[in-house]
Amino acid sequence: MDLSLLLVLLAALGIGWWLGQRERSQKRHKEMGLQADYYRGLNYLLNQQTDEALELFIHALDVNPQTVDTHLALGSLFRRRGEVDKAIQIHQNLLAGKGLGQEQLMLAELELAHDFIKAGLLDRAEELLLDVAQQPNQQKAKATELLVDVYQREQDWHKALEVGAAANVSASVELAQRLSHFCCELAEESLGKGEEKPCLLYLKQAKRHNADNPRVSFLRAKLSMQQHHYTDAKRHMLVMAQQDVQLMPEIIQPLKQCFAQLDDIAGWRAWLSQAMSLHPSTSLVLAQAKELSQDNDSDAAAYVTEQLRQRPSVKGFNYLIDLHMQWASANAKDSLQVLKGLTVALQRSKPHYRCRQCGFAGNSMHWQCPSCHQWGSTKPIYGLEGE
Repeated sequence: MDLSLLLVLLAALGIGWWLGQRERSQKRHKEMGLQADYYRGLNYLLNQQTDEALELFIHALDVNPQTVDTHLALGSLFRRRGEVDKAIQIHQNLLAGKGLGQEQLMLAELELAHDFIKAGLLDRAEELLLDVAQQPNQQKAKATELLVDVYQREQDWHKALEVGAAANVSASVELAQRLSHFCCELAEESLGKGEEKPCLLYLKQAKRHNADNPRVSFLRAKLSMQQHHYTDAKRHMLVMAQQDVQLMPEIIQPLKQCFAQLDDIAGWRAWLSQAMSLHPSTSLVLAQAKELSQDNDSDAAAYVTEQLRQRPSVKGFNYLIDLHMQWASANAKDSLQVLKGLTVALQRSKPHYRCRQCGFAGNSMHWQCPSCHQWGSTKPIYGLEGE
């Protein structure tokens, strides 16, 4: 072989070996630097130095298909901590990267929409979610549910129903429940305006979404009472009591009105006795006592006293004080009045309803919890300070 050609081949092999060694060395240095940055970033997070951690992680982790999950996990972490601006920065940085697949981009858009919803930027969230929901991808179902959430927060019930109905509602029981309540919201609006036919149509639609929604039965009863159809109203309220026994205190007064309008006091008293034996509550005790007091106050007092021994409650005790004040002496009446003031103050200071989802408590019945926005989770409080 020609000596010059041999020298060229040897030189090429030497250069190739040197370049390979150099690339491996640079890769090792890069990995060591990345590892150092990673631990520094974790240290920043542990010490609540989130600004420094965010800047370091974004600088250290290039956006590529292999690091997408890490970026998404960091963004989700900041959002859960309430640092939404940092979550937005991470997800926007992810979307600005190159080389990501369509599904990865859709997932990043979905997370950014989460951030915007958390920040109250509903119009920007809507824009992103519409983009994801209108394209064939694995995130379409999640985008649709989030879009329903956006319209729910805006109280745009028509849009929420339109988007939700286009989704596969049967695959999500929770979404079907929400759609049922959206229809109930529209039904209540119609009922308030005296528009009975639209109200009935919305309630039928609500029942199709969730046949066991007690709110549907409650509004059907309310509509029937407005139309003076007391037999139908009574039937709907009894259905509601079967659908959710914890809501029984809510139907006692309107149900009593229905029995009275139907001139069926015996039926009312029979229902009270049956309800007390199956699902006792303070409201039922007081309703029963009021029936007994029409014949004899002492019988009512004895009945309430016996019930309070079994299920003590502040509300029941207040009623018992009222009964005893009717025949108490002047001195005893003054003492009872002072005691009644204390117990009434105690009762007013305590909430009557609590969300079973987040624990939010208040004195008004809400079909949607004002705190966690869960539907149908608020129930009357049972026990010493409630039912």
